[in-house]
Amino acid sequence: MPSFSARVKEDLCLVPLKTKPCICAELAGLAHACGTLSLGAGGFRLKLLTEHKSVVTRIFSLVKRLYDMDPQLRQSSSPLQKEIYELRIQPADPPAFLEDLAIPFALPFRIDSASPLFAALLAEEGCRAAYLRGAILGGGVISDPNRDYHMEFISGSRASAQAVIAVLAHFSLHAKCLERKSGFSAYLKDAQSISEVLTLTGAHSCMLELENARMVKDIRNTVNRQINFENANIDKVVRSAMAQTRNIQLIAEYQGLESLSPALREAAELRLRYPEAPLSELALLSDGLSRSGINNRLRKIAEIADAIRSAHPEK
Repeated sequence: MPSFSARVKEDLCLVPLKTKPCICAELAGLAHACGTLSLGAGGFRLKLLTEHKSVVTRIFSLVKRLYDMDPQLRQSSSPLQKEIYELRIQPADPPAFLEDLAIPFALPFRIDSASPLFAALLAEEGCRAAYLRGAILGGGVISDPNRDYHMEFISGSRASAQAVIAVLAHFSLHAKCLERKSGFSAYLKDAQSISEVLTLTGAHSCMLELENARMVKDIRNTVNRQINFENANIDKVVRSAMAQTRNIQLIAEYQGLESLSPALREAAELRLRYPEAPLSELALLSDGLSRSGINNRLRKIAEIADAIRSAHPEK
């Protein structure tokens, strides 16, 4: 079965292509995440790398809609025997192409999320969502929500990661930057934020999968807390009943239960007869006493036992 990350990307690749600005923003998000520029004998080109066939098809669709051309496609294998797809885009007008994608004309390119070019690219909310969609397609890694909540937007530079963080901030989502051996990433670690990103970008079926996993976890945690609470209460009742039994046995040894008043003796005999019963059950077994009434009598018995212990420190 494909990983959750792969399923998210497949889900995103099914989002309909709408306006040209949103298509530009999505391609820009892809390029900023996994793109490199090169200039050589073959001319100027933007290279995009991916392991996902669905992303390859999506890039072809984006480029076709924007520039009426097809990228060149090369295929190879990684050391881990994964298929790697390299797409090369060679635009007829490189400066205009770079301006469309808010990429400064420099090698290597560095994204400036504070630049007027970047602001123009993401002027509309739909474009900001499309940019995040492209960033996920280009470098998104999302943990299986049944195990953990973790989402990363991996890119080759700190500037690209900061660009994603700036776009997420527009939606009141607060990501942090993480440096890795192979680059940088913006990451989120809470289920609510990840769910919002999936909703914004159009990965609705995966969002529902995450929410279902989240609901199951919440139910399981609630049940576990309830069980732990009940177990703690049972332990408390048992410890209290054992202490009460020891108090009564001590009084019986040193003074005899006949020394107790009829009321206290009734409570003592009930406890000895039902050594593990909670106070509420003892009350039901008594001659009309309430739970607090039983508790008061057992507390007086404890005071008598404490007095015996004071007189006999060895006890």
